[in-house]
Amino acid sequence: MSEEIRERRIWLINWREFREAIEDTDLAILPIGVNEAHGPHLPLGTDFLIPEWIAEQLARDVNALIAPPIRYGVVTGLSGYWGSISISKETLESLIYEVLKGLSDNGFEKVIILNGHGGSGQVNAITNAMEKAWKNLGIRSIAIAWWVLSSELTVQFFGGSGGHAGVDETAMVMAVDQTLVRGPMEEDEIYEVKRGSSPVPLPGSILSYDDKFVSEIPSLEQAREFANRVLQVIKDEIERVLDGWESQEILP
Repeated sequence: MSEEIRERRIWLINWREFREAIEDTDLAILPIGVNEAHGPHLPLGTDFLIPEWIAEQLARDVNALIAPPIRYGVVTGLSGYWGSISISKETLESLIYEVLKGLSDNGFEKVIILNGHGGSGQVNAITNAMEKAWKNLGIRSIAIAWWVLSSELTVQFFGGSGGHAGVDETAMVMAVDQTLVRGPMEEDEIYEVKRGSSPVPLPGSILSYDDKFVSEIPSLEQAREFANRVLQVIKDEIERVLDGWESQEILP
């Protein structure tokens, strides 16, 4: 992108600036999340606030433009809590595919999907849309689940696992805006998910998936250091995929 264009969020530039920018990159970042409960200590928008922040931090490093985010998705387990808003899997799949098509029509050939929500309906909708976009449009894409990609880093940093609304998400939200974290994590809100038991809706808005769950709020210094390391992990993975695509002989 030319030096004059400093803004990489597509919705904040005009069409002439976009036309100029697209001459220097064929890569877009699409942040996706949902609005759902994340304990009493984190905001409902946690799952899209984090991907949007990651996109803004990495866009220049990977020479990408940021597409308008998708802030609605598939909420099932936490649908029993106020503020959780869900759309159907079919709607989300269709929406993502149409956005990918729109990006393709505007000259993008590759898309990084930064997804902040790990529900199976959400993940399946994204995967189906990506596969359809590749088959029909020839657009290459990668879906990044930042908390999965950085799970080992979470253990190294905090001595345990993150889970839903756990220490990893809390740290990332603190990096976005520390005033959004209203701790502590309330013990009676933590539900340990066990294999063989599947309550709907879930009886807790903070979810632990193993006995290594960390329920402490990190310091701001820890949070910022962790977030910076997460950014590096994601950047390394994106560059690994982009390098692979670059050397790949794409079918006509």
